[in-house]
Amino acid sequence: MDFVDLTPIALTHTPLGTRGQTPRSHNWQLDWQKLACLIEDNHDVIAQVEAGLAEDWLNTHGTIWDSTQGYHRYPNDQREFDDTVFWAASTWATPAIVVTFHNELSRAFSCCRLGSDPDFHYLGPLGNGD
Repeated sequence: MDFVDLTPIALTHTPLGTRGQTPRSHNWQLDWQKLACLIEDNHDVIAQVEAGLAEDWLNTHGTIWDSTQGYHRYPNDQREFDDTVFWAASTWATPAIVVTFHNELSRAFSCCRLGSDPDFHYLGPLGNGD
């Protein structure tokens, strides 16, 4: 998997006062398989990967992988808070990733597929306690 296989996306922010029910327009979830392949194939140039919803990035993103720790073990879990709270599925927004490279440049990409599964499949064996 290469970065040219991903679609660049702009990140925006939904103001805190607009948390009303947003109309359902789709069922999209983070594409865990694509994300895992991207990290596996490019880990030598990536410093960090964050995930969240592109249309409300500031309220929904968190770090899921970095070159020091690897995969963050408990995203969305308060047992070990390490800035990994993020949303992985949405009925109105686009699941996206921000990749920060070792040269400190960052790029945002949509990374989604049809579905509504917010579980953390990118953990692979880590999700099973290994």
